[in-house]
Amino acid sequence: MVGVDQPSAGPDGFNSARRPRPGVIDDALGDRSLVVVSNREPYVHEYADGEPTVERPAGGLVTALDGAVAETGGTWVAWGSGDADFDPAVAPDGEVEMPPGAADGDDPGYTLSRIDLPRRLVENYYYGYSNQVLWPICHLEADPVNVDPEFAPAYREANRRFAERAVDADPDVVWFQDYHLALAPRYVREARPDARLVQFWHVPWPTPDFFEICPQATELLRGLLGNDALGFHLDRYAANFRDCVARFVPDAEVTGSTIRYDGRTIETYASPIGVDVERVASNARSDAATHYWDRVTDRYDLDPDRPVVLGVDRLDYTKGVVERLDALAHLLETNPDLAGEFTYVQKGTRTREGIPAYRRYYDEVRERIAALDQAHGTEDWTPAVYIEEEIDDRELAGLYRHADVAVVSSRRDGMNLVAKEFVAAQGQPAPTAGLAQSNGRDEPARDRVPGALVLSRFVGAAESLCPAALSVNPYDAAGFAETIREALAMDEPERRERMASLQTSVQEEDIDAWLSAQVDVLTDGKQVVAADDD
Repeated sequence: MVGVDQPSAGPDGFNSARRPRPGVIDDALGDRSLVVVSNREPYVHEYADGEPTVERPAGGLVTALDGAVAETGGTWVAWGSGDADFDPAVAPDGEVEMPPGAADGDDPGYTLSRIDLPRRLVENYYYGYSNQVLWPICHLEADPVNVDPEFAPAYREANRRFAERAVDADPDVVWFQDYHLALAPRYVREARPDARLVQFWHVPWPTPDFFEICPQATELLRGLLGNDALGFHLDRYAANFRDCVARFVPDAEVTGSTIRYDGRTIETYASPIGVDVERVASNARSDAATHYWDRVTDRYDLDPDRPVVLGVDRLDYTKGVVERLDALAHLLETNPDLAGEFTYVQKGTRTREGIPAYRRYYDEVRERIAALDQAHGTEDWTPAVYIEEEIDDRELAGLYRHADVAVVSSRRDGMNLVAKEFVAAQGQPAPTAGLAQSNGRDEPARDRVPGALVLSRFVGAAESLCPAALSVNPYDAAGFAETIREALAMDEPERRERMASLQTSVQEEDIDAWLSAQVDVLTDGKQVVAADDD
């Protein structure tokens, strides 16, 4: 194109010019103050040897939002979950300047305003209503729903506390995150009727017939309609929300993508979230990634010439890990010639252990893996390896980078970033552990074969990644098994072609594209135009 500089490619072939320039959010907001409200905090203080230390939870979303709020000098309201979060030396009044170093004036920063929730409130609001009512309903899982009478009052009380803290920050714009805060927008609206309120719902939104399970369905919808705009990952989630409003809020009027309610117009929109492609690719290239993979191969005696099938999951019943293990068992039962021809590596992370359904699921996964190994293992081959140790982002990227096949088999998922991280970690192209090594372990990375992705059709990422990813129905064990067999047998040209398409999709819908879309919504399209620095 004449007169336009073409974007440059980074070390893995990814476009490094798409990232919004520093200050873009601050420029867009102008002098309007921003408050982000989330259950999870961006930094956690814990005691180590009796002294407070600070850690940032892993994740592209937290990283992106952290940078965005720092640009504005705004406020981030969150539950203080760390055992040293309220140490007098850290945050005597619950407020601390972040990121670390911001208080010294070296870098732009913001105020992290922590809410000290009593343990019983956390049990009933977070582990209770949020994750035993809303989480299963949004993921179309009826059996785990537990409508304990103490849950809903606690959810209201916690949301009111979040709302009050947000109002205390004197906001012009409030950005709520996720399903923990469905009632907070209405509370903030009552106190700040002129503020712009936006919420992004990071999990699926169910159909009206399923949402009707929730006893507080109408109350939740009215709470969310306190927003000016409400975002979802996919158009169909937004459509489901509007259908629920039409059925359960009789005084609301749905027209197209907008809703008229209480004298205001609420916009609904879809914006698929992505990953920080360059960051994941850089992690995958790191020495730490290589060293971790070497430790894994040594510890579990993995043959470098044997393909690796990888699963990376929180041990949540929505992730379809049990269905995946059943498919692997079916694969080996019906294809005895595949015995010893691959190794399945499961990286599992225990989660929400205070909820009985999650403890049972963990036990079920471990039992399935043990049964698989007992039924099909030999003296020199263990079919399935389970890894539970805590690992950092670079080590995780090492697992992604060296996998020949990655399997994401969620029964339902709002987006699922594991699939996108796997693609980003492959590089362009990427080395793998088994198939890719068949041409010689010492060949340059560009001569090695990328991995293949097997992806549940029930995750949001499938809309952009399929058909380049192999689509599966996790409930169909026989079909699932056949797709894994197909992925293992896929030849090099097809792997390269599919991975090229996957990487294009992942880059086009990366975390920066998502964040840029949110800026436009937060400002209602009324961004302050700043002059270029040059």
